Amino acid sequence: MGCAIGALIVATPVLAQEAAPPRATETAADDIVVTGIRASIASSAAQKRDAVGILDAISSEDLGKFPDANVAESLQRIPGVAIDRTNGEGAAVSVRGLGPQFNTVLFNGRSFASDNFNRAFSFDLIPAELISGAQVYKSAQAALQGGGIGATINVQTPRPLALKGFKGIVTAKALYEKNSEKFTPQAFGLISDTFADGRLGLLASLSYQRRIAQVSSISNGGYMPNTIVGPTNNPIATGVYAPRNQDVGIARDDRTRIGATLVGQYQPTDELTFTVDGLYNKFKSDSTTRALGSWFEPSNYTAATIDPGTKTVTALTTNGNADFISSGTLRETTTWEAGFNAEWKPSDTVSMTFDATWSRAKNAGGGGSYFAVIGSPSTYTFQQATGNGIPSLSNYTAGALTDASRGRTHIAGVNGNDITEEVTEYRWNTEWKPGWNVLDTIRFGLMRTSRDKSNVPVTSDPDVGCVYCGYPTLADSSLLSPFTVSNLGNPGGTVPLSFLTFDPRAYLNFLTSTAATTALDRARNQPVGTTAALYARTNGYAATPQPSNRVKETVYASYADVDFKGAFGGSMEWFVNVGARYEYTELSSSGTQLQLTDLTPVQGDATIYTGVFANNRSAVPVTRLASYHSFLPTLNARLNLTPEFQVRFAAYRTLTRPAISDMAPSFNYGTLRPATLTADGGNPALNPYKADNLDLSVEWYPTRTTTLSAAVFYKKVDDFIVQRFNQELIPIANNGNSQGVRLQPGGLIVLQNGQYFGNFSVRRPQNAESLDIKGLELNLVHTLDWLPGALSGFGVQVNATFVKTNRPFDVNQTNQSFAAEGIGNSQNATVFYEKYGISARLAYNRRERFLRQLAGGAGNEPIFVRDYGQFDGSAAYNITPAVQVFVEGTNLFNAKYYQTGRFDSQLLTFQNFGPRYDAGVRFSF
Repeated sequence: MGCAIGALIVATPVLAQEAAPPRATETAADDIVVTGIRASIASSAAQKRDAVGILDAISSEDLGKFPDANVAESLQRIPGVAIDRTNGEGAAVSVRGLGPQFNTVLFNGRSFASDNFNRAFSFDLIPAELISGAQVYKSAQAALQGGGIGATINVQTPRPLALKGFKGIVTAKALYEKNSEKFTPQAFGLISDTFADGRLGLLASLSYQRRIAQVSSISNGGYMPNTIVGPTNNPIATGVYAPRNQDVGIARDDRTRIGATLVGQYQPTDELTFTVDGLYNKFKSDSTTRALGSWFEPSNYTAATIDPGTKTVTALTTNGNADFISSGTLRETTTWEAGFNAEWKPSDTVSMTFDATWSRAKNAGGGGSYFAVIGSPSTYTFQQATGNGIPSLSNYTAGALTDASRGRTHIAGVNGNDITEEVTEYRWNTEWKPGWNVLDTIRFGLMRTSRDKSNVPVTSDPDVGCVYCGYPTLADSSLLSPFTVSNLGNPGGTVPLSFLTFDPRAYLNFLTSTAATTALDRARNQPVGTTAALYARTNGYAATPQPSNRVKETVYASYADVDFKGAFGGSMEWFVNVGARYEYTELSSSGTQLQLTDLTPVQGDATIYTGVFANNRSAVPVTRLASYHSFLPTLNARLNLTPEFQVRFAAYRTLTRPAISDMAPSFNYGTLRPATLTADGGNPALNPYKADNLDLSVEWYPTRTTTLSAAVFYKKVDDFIVQRFNQELIPIANNGNSQGVRLQPGGLIVLQNGQYFGNFSVRRPQNAESLDIKGLELNLVHTLDWLPGALSGFGVQVNATFVKTNRPFDVNQTNQSFAAEGIGNSQNATVFYEKYGISARLAYNRRERFLRQLAGGAGNEPIFVRDYGQFDGSAAYNITPAVQVFVEGTNLFNAKYYQTGRFDSQLLTFQNFGPRYDAGVRFSF
């Protein structure tokens, strides 16, 4: 990875995959060879300038030298591109306000497997140093795979025949995380050479990265709408937004990333080139969280203050338990890719390419995650956050947070998912340049892409997760030990930072012990041995596969397009690309689902139900078939008013296929609580999103390292998939006949004609709506070469994107079923210096407030992300032409991350990622 995590080149748009050579019209001064940051800027500008359509690009400064930890963090410098972060590291990319699922990501022009159960590519899998560049195609072309209403993003790796001769790179550095106070090693090596008079080439690269991140946080499960707080027979308030809970804790994420590539090329003749390549990537994120949880059951409120404007509970006192939470999440993904490419150019006017690729990604996280709670009886008081502060928690019962003898048993379980995707793709492309006056190029081709994705939950038996729910017995006090949250860095609000924690594995062993099961049987007034028999039947907390889902998708595609070019008056060059793509998609969706028969109360815990399912939880298999076809026309036009100034126009149709998880024919039960009953189901009959798009761009390239551009865009998206939330009555026996069950229509348990029903809020995806998105992108890249002496080393890169939609979220409208997610403005600014062997940059990246999820919080409430801005920086010095030392910093000023509910005062998440720094040395030979 070389130098400069700071701010990659906010690279200019680009469509072509190779940088274009300097134009004949450029002066001799323009032909001076540049390297480093300026070379990267020039390459990106050339790609943007000479592209068929509207796009942006980023290019490495040198072989194996990309300025960020992963590709997502590099792409965020491009106009219109914003990223989502996981533990402070870029993980997914949004383009022009459309989320990660709306972008098609290609690897060397090929479809690529990912490790999640949707269509969003996991950018954090691939270290940036393995790639040589990336293009963000914002307007469609017939030859590009369908699927990207937002954009098509192509990530490239280097090829040995293009490098010509021997090249070698070795980078070693140490990474320091401020929050965790841990140093970790990172290394990269690449070697490439050509043989047999340049006709045979071999390249291999290897990357190792380890990071121990620590994220301190405050979190709230959401604000439940239209809630009654206080005793049912004497409520404090009705119809209010009530906070669900408050957690304070630390997540420690130990993540390791190993990546390797191998490429072989053979050119037996000038007309024929063969390429074989492979990639291996191993990514492991082992995250553990220690937290103090405080649960706010609405019926247990003893006091509350309500904001009359928003009807939000701003303060409350309640009786409950101080929950010591120990949880962990394992993500362990292995990715393989292999490809073959044959390019044949029988003449100067005809070329043909055959390409075949296979990739497989598997996240073997099933059974590797856990969630466990030990509670201590207590009262506590909550005070809502103000401004950019955090909420306050206080007035805990004496000894509740420190006395291990007070700890009582509660929820425990093992979970996780094994997610596997396998992708196979074949492509045949032909290009012919007939030389017929204005008709310059004809292209056509065929493609077949098959995708097989499965999701297998691997968990402890659901029947054991709530065996101890309700805090029925004392936990072994020796399990608990003191714990302190550090580096919270909150700007306001007071929460307990010291409390008790425990080893979850030791806790699970305790829960299955004879002493613990006997104590539970006696507390439940059931025969001794009942709990032990349950554990014997379910094999304790051992993880086993649960009902799963699988989706197979095959896309057959053909395309054709034509390039026309000419000139007005002999000087104003024009270019028009017209084409169309036809795609036929076949789907096979299979899954399993459970049949609920009852909801039974948990003794000693009025906040939760236990689900009872038919056939001893045996799931029923379900399979569905579907197909659809799509016709996607494209038009890209460019007019060069002068050699440096050009205007572009694009009109095209695009599609994005439904999320894999939405197409699974399953029905899953979610929250089973007296305050909330939820479930969700898939829909294999979903149609893809379809969009008609218009783009207009004005671009000025006065020098190879200066770009000034402005682009406007409009997207009308039809068949938008919305998550409908409907009340559905599911028959239950109600054998528990719990106290406080509401039997009136609209209640959570309904009695009709002698039959009890659970009144569930059920989410189901449907094609229903349309939306319009329009925006403006402004971009400036300039090197100050005209300044005298040392000042000529400076340069700037600035861009801003402004996006609007006709479907914003209305905070005053309840039960809103549709709103555009991810729409928000963004800005980037970079100042860099490169001269006398010194290379330095400071970058600022900002994304304004946006709706992250329409219905992600408690009670299907929205989740927003507040404005987030982050500074990154780097500096390097070339000791010799072959040796460079560097330092880099990410999140230099420790920006904090906030998520809120319907109203900005409803704080859901506060996270302190902390800054990180690294220093190292780079050798090139």
